[in-house]
Amino acid sequence: MKTSMKTYVVALMLMGLLFAGCSPYRIIRNQTDQSATWSAYRTFAFVDTNRIDPTPRDAYQATVEEIKRAVAAELANRGYQPTKDNPDLLVNIGAVISEKTQTRQTTINEAPLYTGQRRYQWRSQEVPVGTYQQGTVSLHIVDAQRDALIWDVAVSSVVNRKQVTPVQIGEAIRNVFAKFPGKRS
Repeated sequence: MKTSMKTYVVALMLMGLLFAGCSPYRIIRNQTDQSATWSAYRTFAFVDTNRIDPTPRDAYQATVEEIKRAVAAELANRGYQPTKDNPDLLVNIGAVISEKTQTRQTTINEAPLYTGQRRYQWRSQEVPVGTYQQGTVSLHIVDAQRDALIWDVAVSSVVNRKQVTPVQIGEAIRNVFAKFPGKRS
């Protein structure tokens, strides 16, 4: 009995490590301008989004500010300096939370009993089983001198119905910057 219990505990621990290693964040877009000379860039600044919507909701603004902090930290770790005057790179951030519907396929066991025509057909269908919220953060890095998009990346994840935490934002941005085409940290 003890050996069986030890085997069970070890199996549970291995499963826990396996799931801990899987990232809940999915890179859904990662496009790089191959002609960009990343070694020439030294400074960055964020695009002013207040001119688009001067009064965004407080929760959205707080989330965007947290994303900016995480992006600035990642860029600083790679040797880029923030500046307000004539930056080499412009960073544009977008965040969207949308409600999605989770579905599942029906099985033949769910088909109604039918005693009629011989040409009766049953087909699997998608049936809704619940809803969830999916958050997507888009990051555009633009060569300010050429006014050219040089890195376009987006990360997506299921988010808690409560507010997204700074830890979750930091993890998502670290995940994105693992694919960064410029300087490595």
